[in-house]
Amino acid sequence: MFQLSFQLNVRVIFSLLSLLLSIFSNIVLAQEEGVKKNTILTLVPEYKDQIVANFNPYSTSSMPTTHEFIFEPMIIFNTRQNNQPEYRLATNYKLDNDLSGISFTLREGVQWSDGYPFTVDDVLFSFSLVQKFPALDSHGINKWIKSVNKKSANEIYIKLNKPNALIAFTLVLLPIVPQHQWGLIADPLRYANPTPIGTGPFTSIESLNQSGYLQCKNPYYWQAEQRHIDCLRYPKVINNDDFISRIMTGEFDWTGSFIPDIERNYASFSPHFKYWLPPASTISLFFNFKAADPELQALISHVEFRRAISMSIRRQFLIDIAAFGQGEVSHLASGMSQGFEQWEDPLSNEKYQQYMRYTPLLAKELLDELHVRDGNNDGWRDLPSGKALGLTILTPNGWSDFDTTALLLADMLQEVGIKVSTLQVDFREFNERLSAGDFTAALTNYPQGPTPYKYFDSAFNSAYQAPQHPRYAKHFYKNTKIDELLAQFPIASTPEKRQAIIYDLSNIVASKQITVPLYNTVQFFQYNTQRFTGWFNEENPKASPLVWPQAPERLLHVLALKPVAMKTVDIKAAP
Repeated sequence: MFQLSFQLNVRVIFSLLSLLLSIFSNIVLAQEEGVKKNTILTLVPEYKDQIVANFNPYSTSSMPTTHEFIFEPMIIFNTRQNNQPEYRLATNYKLDNDLSGISFTLREGVQWSDGYPFTVDDVLFSFSLVQKFPALDSHGINKWIKSVNKKSANEIYIKLNKPNALIAFTLVLLPIVPQHQWGLIADPLRYANPTPIGTGPFTSIESLNQSGYLQCKNPYYWQAEQRHIDCLRYPKVINNDDFISRIMTGEFDWTGSFIPDIERNYASFSPHFKYWLPPASTISLFFNFKAADPELQALISHVEFRRAISMSIRRQFLIDIAAFGQGEVSHLASGMSQGFEQWEDPLSNEKYQQYMRYTPLLAKELLDELHVRDGNNDGWRDLPSGKALGLTILTPNGWSDFDTTALLLADMLQEVGIKVSTLQVDFREFNERLSAGDFTAALTNYPQGPTPYKYFDSAFNSAYQAPQHPRYAKHFYKNTKIDELLAQFPIASTPEKRQAIIYDLSNIVASKQITVPLYNTVQFFQYNTQRFTGWFNEENPKASPLVWPQAPERLLHVLALKPVAMKTVDIKAAP
């Protein structure tokens, strides 16, 4: 039986040592920067094996405080307020009546952190940059743009290749960089940008070393009166075990990681330790449809094989053990989040739900019909040729819920005779291997959006299988009908038409069992009220509370925080 890696008794012993180290680290950083300790916000948006002075907003390896905090977006769409636009570098946007173009009015009086004025030319340059260097276009912006032009001294107009009623949501994801700096960069993809120039509230990188860095105030920030924090502190946290052993000491203020049995292992240590776990998207298992072994690739291409895998999984057990009860069994074969259940075709749901239930006898029958049998009586099923069948599930090292899920899946699939191993690699290698097709199976979660469109688009749009795009569609399954439906959704003129498109997408994805949905997770958010007030939470849901990289609403969150008088953290022994 799988053994949990979390040794809580050991963790408690070391927590006091971690507390002393964190206090010393905070004092040193505060002394170096000459700022008050209670105006340093310590946040952990993601884990890093090493700290590198990379603040290039187009790089997948940039430090996790690059977006929003250094490079402010034109607009933030507030997902907690029905996608209400929160205007930042822009003050307005307007779509053409025929949806064939969009104009943005830019905020006047904004300066870059080096004192240069922010102008419409910076926005024009940023759009031209991703057109000149397509590898920078991680959000798929180029495919929509026909031309970008200056309409007036503070307004740009973007002509689209085809109508899109939702184009503003995509365009505002483009990082806006200063032309006077980036116009001199020969290779913007590989440029580390160690001394960034931005329009965001925190642009000055200080005290950077292998233990972390301070990111302090932009002296020219246009909304300085709304900023009540002097510096952001990002400490290096290498994995989930490291994170858990340190969060209980009170070192961190704002985090977003998995904590098993969160009441016992976090909230019970101090009345200041709070959390909110809003519902999130699905965690799924997916296979590589262009696996290097031709016979394995052929097997993966059979929907019966993927259904057999799905019916071999005890999903509630995954939640109970890997997620410590924090989640909900996925019963939609399309993988759509249960939060969008009203978008699901009930007939489709009923038709394919049987493949989402734990029925190992039926799974074995499907495998037998595919001639995937144990030919040499060693207890493991073989490929039809007689060659050994083996799968490896790839996960990011330190993502303990993912790593545990993979180990449990290996145990479950053993029960139907499929030999599965697991492989944990650092997140950078995880992304690289997925992009290169160097894997057989992997686990991933998916981004959420205001409608299920973002899930289907990011997960199944074949255009996003290019290397510059995130991991979500790297199963390499292609379906022209899916691509056509995804292209139709943004230009659908009525809610009924958009609903019909989601029905069709759900039916195709469920009928093909492209991925194997496991469970709906939650959005991890922890916060410490000892040093700051104004947190977004269940009682104050002004916007999404997430600290994760490229979660735009985190800018609204950091500007809402205010320091409070320092108090002693109440650290207790774990019960």
